[in-house]
Amino acid sequence: MSSNVNTIVVGAGRIGSNIAKKLQKENRNVLLIDKNKEKIAKVDDFSGFVETGDATDLSFLEENGIKDVDRAVFVTDDDNTNIFLSDICIKRYGLKEIYIRLTDSRKIKIVNENVRCICPFDLSLNEFSDLMKGEKK
Repeated sequence: MSSNVNTIVVGAGRIGSNIAKKLQKENRNVLLIDKNKEKIAKVDDFSGFVETGDATDLSFLEENGIKDVDRAVFVTDDDNTNIFLSDICIKRYGLKEIYIRLTDSRKIKIVNENVRCICPFDLSLNEFSDLMKGEKK
């Protein structure tokens, strides 16, 4: 793996692949990881680095440069995996900039306070509420 990767995105679904593409357009050197080969194969219009493998395997993460990155984004479809990876990155690798997606916003209570969480359900709920109040068009 190239040592100039500065952002790792784990989860190559729709959100993860689009985050990786957006970061790449912002001139970030991005590594996109997913354990599902089919998801990786579907990612188009992305010229960053890609790896197929299990990010919960710490040796795999280390082989792919987790010790040297500035930022990690965990957007797998499993909240517990995203929380686990964020904890490992803080406690073992000292990573300061971590973002995770949580399907169940109640789990925010168990996430390290330095991790930035995005909860699509809550975002949608708030957006609809604002729309119904007439605050947005």
